[in-house]
Amino acid sequence: MDGMDMSGMGGMDMGSSGLFTGKNKAIAHGFWYAIAGVTVLFTIKRILSYAQSRQRLRLSEQAPQCVSSRPRGWWSQAYATATAALREAAYPQPWYFTGSFSRYFTPLPVGRWLILLVYWTVILAFLWSNTILKPSDPSYAYKWEKVGFRAAWVSVTQIPFIFLLSTKFNPFSLLTGISYERLNWLHRWASRTVFLTVIVHWSFFFKEWVLADFVQLELEMMPMVKYGFGAFAVLGWTLVSSFGYFRAKAYELFVAQHICAAAVLLWLLHSHVPSYAKYNVYLSIAFLAFDWGVRLVWGLLRNFHLLGRMQPRMPGYSATLEPLPGDMVRMTIEDADFSWTSGQHVYLSMPRLRPFEVHPFTIANAPQTRQGGNSSSLTLVIKAHKGFSKSLHKAAITSVVQDRSYKAFLSGPWGMPPNLLHYDTVVLIAASSGASFIVPMLESLVRSQNCVRKVHLHWIIRSEEHFAWFSETLMSLTQEARNRKMSLQITVHITQSVKQSSQVLSEATSPAESPPALEAKQKQQESVVSTAARSGESSSGSSLSASIDEKSTPSSTYLRRHPEQLFVSLNMQHGGRPKAEAIIRQPVEAALGETAVVVCGGGTLTAEARTFVATLSDERSVHKGTGAQGIFLFTETYGW
Repeated sequence: MDGMDMSGMGGMDMGSSGLFTGKNKAIAHGFWYAIAGVTVLFTIKRILSYAQSRQRLRLSEQAPQCVSSRPRGWWSQAYATATAALREAAYPQPWYFTGSFSRYFTPLPVGRWLILLVYWTVILAFLWSNTILKPSDPSYAYKWEKVGFRAAWVSVTQIPFIFLLSTKFNPFSLLTGISYERLNWLHRWASRTVFLTVIVHWSFFFKEWVLADFVQLELEMMPMVKYGFGAFAVLGWTLVSSFGYFRAKAYELFVAQHICAAAVLLWLLHSHVPSYAKYNVYLSIAFLAFDWGVRLVWGLLRNFHLLGRMQPRMPGYSATLEPLPGDMVRMTIEDADFSWTSGQHVYLSMPRLRPFEVHPFTIANAPQTRQGGNSSSLTLVIKAHKGFSKSLHKAAITSVVQDRSYKAFLSGPWGMPPNLLHYDTVVLIAASSGASFIVPMLESLVRSQNCVRKVHLHWIIRSEEHFAWFSETLMSLTQEARNRKMSLQITVHITQSVKQSSQVLSEATSPAESPPALEAKQKQQESVVSTAARSGESSSGSSLSASIDEKSTPSSTYLRRHPEQLFVSLNMQHGGRPKAEAIIRQPVEAALGETAVVVCGGGTLTAEARTFVATLSDERSVHKGTGAQGIFLFTETYGW
């Protein structure tokens, strides 16, 4: 052990560690300077986007005939061109898997890989810069330790970052407007990165112990080493248990054990790292304490109605349940005394059904204050799978007979969905229960003052009966859009049906038209559709419409009771799932200004939309002198 001064025993407070501490601390500080710089960059981007939105809305009010979402001046043109280039690079997701198990190995979108590439480049630079010693170096005897100590600092410095990304209330989200659930992927990949740097940390020390033949002595004399290996084991367990397949199989169990594992990891790290590096553990605890403290206080204020517009009353909210076709449940809270943004979600707890479970669900309607201005009706449309949602479905069936209400407790609203009010054209795409995210956005667009001229909504469902989930809302919105002179086209795609023609739920008619005249008009439309279907005409071509059998459509009862109502462009199409190109291309090419495309569905749908939007933007040379306008894309997938 000559020349070792016992430093090879892994004690970071001993011997040679003093040779490396100054440089390692500087690197640790540099990592957080980089995080701060990224935060500032995204905050500036948020400010610019907000200013752009306000400018477009103001211009739309002053000159309603102009297309306010087109660039004006060299600065806005340069900004639009740079934005288009970044989108084309970041959006694509050309590879995805669809198997029940293989889908969990679907590669990330290109943009996320680019972020990881930058992250890994920084980590590798910190890890290996000036750590490989030459034989002529005076510190060559410490060649193993230098790398081991550097890897220790690089690893422990990332721990607070991982915990920061795991919280709902955190400085990064508050400043940048990027919601916590959209950071989950980075939280997982940062954890995997730390797992690898920790391997470098202990393997270089272990190599030295093996060469010096005192592995057993090291473990006996330095208890901190055992804590370090324990922390590595816990970190490894969190990586394995966080795999998407296991999360999907038992989410409640995953959350419980993940919280416990995180607590144990912090305790082990506190026992392992030296005093001058313990601030990383304390910073991690501070992020957690801030998050949990704010959430606790906010939850108490919300459920005791101290933040609401109504007088304080009994804790919680009264919720009614209604079963819907396709194992769905509609939960309605009539007295929600708070507001929310379309696309946000709440965490729901119902002690009467599952006392110790809390689950997130998207709010399925836009806020609309009732007469008197005290409360809004909040709706959740929930797919029954297993566990909590299955219990909800059983309770909803029971409520039909017993007319029972349930006490619900809410946390939220959470999430930072996109602002769509300043675009020229909006394309909304939802698959199945993804309509809970998309339909409220349509409500906000139709019912608010904005720059949007055209809206296209495509809803992909398996069965005709599933239209009942949002039938009343969609039919009401078509009438409101017509009154406001907004172009609105809603297409419901039925994927499991023997019918291959496109069918209309309601058509623009005149109140003066008699039923025989309307019937003749519908028969003529059926003939047109049959011809178009035989010739293979796609849904992106000319409008296809025909009358639908009243007995098979939830809207038929409404039409019979209200024949004077006029509905425009609410169509039902039978056949397979439409391609992204058939849905997106035509609205984008017809847009006079920037288009927003919002997709909520499974991994296949979102991946296809990502890749096609990037391809279309490049094909049309968006903001590169051709006059083609930008395409903004926002995707939301089932689960996080």
